[in-house]
Amino acid sequence: MGRGEEIRGMMLVKVVLLIVLLILALIFAYFNLQSVKVSFFRFSYEVPLFLTVFASFIMGFLIAYIVSEIKGLKWKRYSEKLSKALESLWTGYPEKARGELAKLIDREEVTPLYAKAMKELEREASVYLQRYSLGIVETTIAEDVFRRDIDRAQDLLEKALGKNWKNLKALRMLRSVYYMRGEQEKAIDLQRKLIQESEKPLKELEKKVLASMLAQSKGVDALKEIEALPLTPSSLAILCSHPEGKERRKAAALMFQEGMQNEALLVIISKNLLTPEVIEKVEENRDKVDVSVLALLYLSVGMYEKFNELKDYLPAPIKNLTSKGYGEDRECYRELLSLVRLLECEECGKEYSHYSPLCVNCLNWNKLKTKGGS
Repeated sequence: MGRGEEIRGMMLVKVVLLIVLLILALIFAYFNLQSVKVSFFRFSYEVPLFLTVFASFIMGFLIAYIVSEIKGLKWKRYSEKLSKALESLWTGYPEKARGELAKLIDREEVTPLYAKAMKELEREASVYLQRYSLGIVETTIAEDVFRRDIDRAQDLLEKALGKNWKNLKALRMLRSVYYMRGEQEKAIDLQRKLIQESEKPLKELEKKVLASMLAQSKGVDALKEIEALPLTPSSLAILCSHPEGKERRKAAALMFQEGMQNEALLVIISKNLLTPEVIEKVEENRDKVDVSVLALLYLSVGMYEKFNELKDYLPAPIKNLTSKGYGEDRECYRELLSLVRLLECEECGKEYSHYSPLCVNCLNWNKLKTKGGS
């Protein structure tokens, strides 16, 4: 059915409903022709009952309509001011945006935009925290300061959640701050709450975060729970150290199926979790493993001949290290190579020499990927 037919159908329904209402009104009037006395101060009138009811209905409708229009006008003005401020902010006029947003600063949801405009003007937004109740302001400030003052960020986030425990952004940030500070149990507890509270499309991502947390902090002690969670490089590394050889082979195959082999192998190497099953699967899929990761793996297990075969294919920084002439001191090579930044965060670009499920620069989880060394 076309759009035009739908509109005609709706109009027909409205006409039928109007006719039905008119018929009902006429029936009501017929059965209520008697008059009632209406008094107002010293004045008295005899009016038909149906007219009294009808007038009351109309008055009630008009009052509701007027109140609704007043509220609508208020929201329209707010919307116009906010729209103008956003247009200025996103088109490079932060001073104009600041002026418009300053008029709306009594609404807490506007404060992050006001803070952004002030930041672009290289000024600090000054707001009175006690006037707000949603924890949005504290979360915004914490997001800005956590890189240089993690203590203040933690304090702000805890205050934000003290005001509003349903502030999931503050909850996510505080979880990451706890993790950065080594307070693993607190971070895991918050992560479990996040899985319960998050919207359905985000639950899978939050479960991946929990899998990485458990793998990094508890290792094989959390193997049973890790097996029930989505795969991440950190959790795959733990699964590859499963007590049963069959399960280790299965996990090693999953690394390649999921495209996480490079990151998972770096975790395995750093935690000394290499097993024959993993090495066997790597040898079967050498072309899918980053050459720098492969070199580190060979050094880790003393496969020096295979390591030497790769020297000509290694990125320049690693090739320079391996050409310095350390003789047979492969441990020295391994130590030097472990300092090369093979990983970077997909979100912010920060480089890492060791795998971490959390980027400490942008607080995103499971975003580190191998890049070839720098």
